[in-house]
Amino acid sequence: MSGVETRPSAAHPGAGPDGPTVASVAADASLGLRILVGGDGLSRQVLAAHTSELTDPAPWLHGGELLMTTGLALDTAPEALSAYVQRLATAGIACLAVGTGNTLSHIEVPPPLLRAAEACGLPLLEVPERTPFLAVTEAVFARLAAARYAEQLRALDAQRALTAAAVHPGGVQAVSVALTELTGLSVLVTDARGTAIGSAGGDADGLAADLAAELDRLSAHGVQATASVLSPGRDVRILPLGSQRLRGFVACGAAGPPGVFDRQLVAAAVVLLTLELERLRGEGDAEQRRRSDVATALLAAELPDSAAANLLAAVGLRASSIRAVVLRPPAGADREHLVDALVTALPGSLVCERADDVVLLVVDPAPALRTVVRATADGTSLGLGAPVRPGAAARSARQATRASQAAADSGSGVVDVLELASLQLLLGLDAGASGAVAAYVTAVLGPLDDEGARGKALAASTRAFLERNGSWEEASAQLGVHRHTLRQRLRRVEELTGRRLDSGRDRMELLLAFEARDLELWTDRHGGRGGTDQRDTAE
Repeated sequence: MSGVETRPSAAHPGAGPDGPTVASVAADASLGLRILVGGDGLSRQVLAAHTSELTDPAPWLHGGELLMTTGLALDTAPEALSAYVQRLATAGIACLAVGTGNTLSHIEVPPPLLRAAEACGLPLLEVPERTPFLAVTEAVFARLAAARYAEQLRALDAQRALTAAAVHPGGVQAVSVALTELTGLSVLVTDARGTAIGSAGGDADGLAADLAAELDRLSAHGVQATASVLSPGRDVRILPLGSQRLRGFVACGAAGPPGVFDRQLVAAAVVLLTLELERLRGEGDAEQRRRSDVATALLAAELPDSAAANLLAAVGLRASSIRAVVLRPPAGADREHLVDALVTALPGSLVCERADDVVLLVVDPAPALRTVVRATADGTSLGLGAPVRPGAAARSARQATRASQAAADSGSGVVDVLELASLQLLLGLDAGASGAVAAYVTAVLGPLDDEGARGKALAASTRAFLERNGSWEEASAQLGVHRHTLRQRLRRVEELTGRRLDSGRDRMELLLAFEARDLELWTDRHGGRGGTDQRDTAE
């Protein structure tokens, strides 16, 4: 926050335009006050009435007071009276009122005091002896109460107008325009990422720049986030929107600090905008659930083209080719935020969550897909499957899953399945529908499959050993078993498969078979996970 804090003056922001002024208090005939020094100072707002016989009451003043005194303790020397008036003017009082009369300290206001008030431009009133200071105090506070009540009525009427705008024509933009018309503030409303969704007034660009500078800090504080950006001739306040979760921001700016009326209207607008954003969020959630259901159906199994086309049409999509992206967010990641970001970045996509992964189906071709997804899901391992007909989305998802594993293992962040040479070979064979891939997997891993649950433990041990480059320590740590147990399992694998794990060729065949199984068995991986990547202590 920037800017210089100053002591309130007579033009205190808490004073409404209809509050009492020096002139209106002096005009009350029942008080009998006489204006000795007036001028422009008569239009000053009176915020309180106070009596003091101190020679220096300034430390107890807040500004805006009608200060009354009989001058009982005043030094009547011109220099002393000049210093006294100067202290009051610096304290920001609205005016000085001096009680005079035959039984008081002064029959009339001392001329040096008049001259000092004129020199400082400080309004000076004379209070006749017949008028108790208490009567002046009561008159001032009665006018303040009436002004505050009128201000509340004005605010209530304005809130009704704001609510009416929210209902008809309705929406974020309507509330923004109404708030500007009622207060004169420039208004900018954004989503949680700082993207404008409504604005009014002449300073939308400036408000956007102010919000952008504060966005990271505000986002970290969620619905508790607030900011003030102050500079000469400019006062900007930023408030969060959302009930339990941050949905956006509203930034309001003007040349000076907002008054009570403006603050009340901004508070009402925050409520209305929050309701609107939560309503939109609810509609978006319902639509997202529909699209997620379609994605789940496409990923369950390969479908005829007509069935896939009907599913896509149900959510307003048409495609001759589709591509899967599988993301594996790190532990503790905000999945809801990630899904929101993906849907926003790729509005024609279908998103669903499966086990540890977020699966995205994108209509192909999607320009700069890799760049967009990587920028949106920064820090997340992700894999891209090959473009396929919509009915074969499950196949592209299997490929993307394997690629995401490769991305996580290599730490590269993103891997396209078409960049993996071994998978290119398998995909080429698979596309030919010759059954060659299935036959190869059966020939290599079939003996392990015949062992049932025991075979799954053996397969998991073999896979861990191969992917850890033959490191007994790393593989046994991954599996949670002793090295001797792992050696016993792998000897049994060699016996069953006829392949030796100290042979480079045999290792290659086994690993390629596991890769092929990953591409073919999506349901096993995400239903029972195929027993190939879990910790397993079965003997």
